[in-house]
Amino acid sequence: MKLFRKKDKVERDISYLNLVSRYKAVKPGYRQDISDKRVIEFVYLPDEEKVVLLGSMDGAYPYWISETDINDIETNTAVVESILHDDFSSFTALNGELFWKLNDCYKRRILVSGDKVSTPFGHGYAKDQPEYWGKFIAGDICSYYDRLKKLCTERELDGRYIEFLQAYLNKLETATTSDPVKEYENKKILMDLIRSEDYLLVSDNREIRDTYIQIRKVISEMYNSYMSIVR
Repeated sequence: MKLFRKKDKVERDISYLNLVSRYKAVKPGYRQDISDKRVIEFVYLPDEEKVVLLGSMDGAYPYWISETDINDIETNTAVVESILHDDFSSFTALNGELFWKLNDCYKRRILVSGDKVSTPFGHGYAKDQPEYWGKFIAGDICSYYDRLKKLCTERELDGRYIEFLQAYLNKLETATTSDPVKEYENKKILMDLIRSEDYLLVSDNREIRDTYIQIRKVISEMYNSYMSIVR
């Protein structure tokens, strides 16, 4: 069963781009009904100027994984159309090698449910034009990346922002109490601020990007310590 009507044209065969077979096949513990709801996750790989596109029902078990040039609108349109329209029966899990490859990258999700599309781009798409959603999404993934790059340029202050990041890192690593719960709560506002700057994961400044990744790891460790107590 197709989710949406496709364009009346000969479709480009891009099945060879789907890398899901490279990873361990899994059988989801619940029914994967992709007839009315699909998730597209896009992950930027700035060093290669690539985007990883993942297709799934809910983000947990991808049936599509591909790596293409961010600026290749034609190919990415075909990939998104396949994710949205085609039938799939093979799934993998976001763990192991795949998880670590994407863990320190900038990622966002697009949710397609029926005739509604929720995006991180600040807008959706016309309900009566689902056959063009692939082209719209591919174009927005490209332009969104350009916007993130511009945010990096403005934030980095010609590299001087590294001093602020190092100060943030020092503040997070310096304990103010022996209680992990209080420590997390005392620093939550700073952590929220830092999380809001995850566009730095596509920065051309390697030192800034690596320091930001290091800060994220510290925040993750603090969160895990916090949750191990309050859970």
